[in-house]
Amino acid sequence: MNPYTVISIFTLLASFSWVVLSYDHYAKLKNWHISKWYEKNTSLIKIAGFISLPGSALASVYLFQWWSPFIVLIIGFCLAQLMTSIFKKNVQYIALVGVPIFLFIGIIILHNI
Repeated sequence: MNPYTVISIFTLLASFSWVVLSYDHYAKLKNWHISKWYEKNTSLIKIAGFISLPGSALASVYLFQWWSPFIVLIIGFCLAQLMTSIFKKNVQYIALVGVPIFLFIGIIILHNI
């Protein structure tokens, strides 16, 4: 598989994980609606985001160079901020779908190596 595609997949996983982990606090500041999936810190999507964020960085180290997690995490953070500013309160639903999809794709990539 193309290395740029793999880095892009793990960067998107990191960006959706950033959104999942930070949305509830940001939504409270903006008085946006918070879905029931984001209300508790022990919800399934938050646990997946908590595992996926460092997991995407570790997977990029495993597959590439030692500096690749910096790219994945920094660009992922910037994408999360961009998605939040564009989609506003609907970003929570996009991340709710994005994390499981890209987590599944990332696991398949790591399994096939």
